[in-house]
Amino acid sequence: MIERYFHNNVTWFDVANPTPEEIRQLIDECNIPMEFANDLASMTPKTEVFSKKGFLKITLDFPIVKRTDINHPHEVKFLVSKKHLITIRFEEIESLHRFSKEYEILCMLHGKGKATGEMLFITMLGRFYDALYAKLDYLESKLKDIEEEIFTGNEEKMVFELSSVSRRLITFNQTIDAHHEALLKLKDAMYIAFAKDHKIACDAIVHQYQIVNRRLRALTSTFNDLRQTNNSLLETKQNGFMRVFTILAFVTFPLTLFSSMFGMNTENTPIVGTQFDFWIIVLIMVFISTAFFAYFRYKKWL
Repeated sequence: MIERYFHNNVTWFDVANPTPEEIRQLIDECNIPMEFANDLASMTPKTEVFSKKGFLKITLDFPIVKRTDINHPHEVKFLVSKKHLITIRFEEIESLHRFSKEYEILCMLHGKGKATGEMLFITMLGRFYDALYAKLDYLESKLKDIEEEIFTGNEEKMVFELSSVSRRLITFNQTIDAHHEALLKLKDAMYIAFAKDHKIACDAIVHQYQIVNRRLRALTSTFNDLRQTNNSLLETKQNGFMRVFTILAFVTFPLTLFSSMFGMNTENTPIVGTQFDFWIIVLIMVFISTAFFAYFRYKKWL
């Protein structure tokens, strides 16, 4: 499906799940170079930057944080010329939906007749990185909730929550790392395509990327600290349980052995057969148990 947005001499084509017929239509309408059109109808597994005089193509993946129905990043193919901006995607992307609502205003901000495809591309890319920063806000809120739960005694439950956040952070990190090389190439690619220095605009995009990357590193560090803390508390709690069970086993084993000895079918079992023999055996067992617990208390094991 192709959505067209016009303003003055610039057209933005927002293309979702394009068919071969729609790709041919775009090639004819926007004069897309044939070497840029070979993979427009399908997703590609890598980040790419291509440029030639009058045209730029860049493929970028953007991580998904909240949605659970998609197990891969959002892929967006950007094709840029002086008069066209084309975005090809394969899922609904909130950032592009928001951009479509603001498209006419953004064009007007560049001044009548001055808006170009590359200017809108840079603006759109900046909005994508703003959206990534907002996604990190969501992950930070999740970590704060986990921190509160950890220190209220829900360490075992938080193991699963931490695993979920870990997966999101790993995917986020892997996806964003691929942007680094692409953004390094972008400045030269823009100059090749449009014979104009876009250094300031490209540097601004790189700066946004670096801010997102630094925030991601900080959240990853916080996550690692929380996971280590949760593991330590969980291990301490489990060690406490194991210590109690070990002590109980240590106490009950000699008592079981002692009572079994008096249950043996022998002719000369001591105490058995004398007056108050049952109560004497019970008192001995109580004394042994009390002595064990007193010793454990003395050693501060209880």
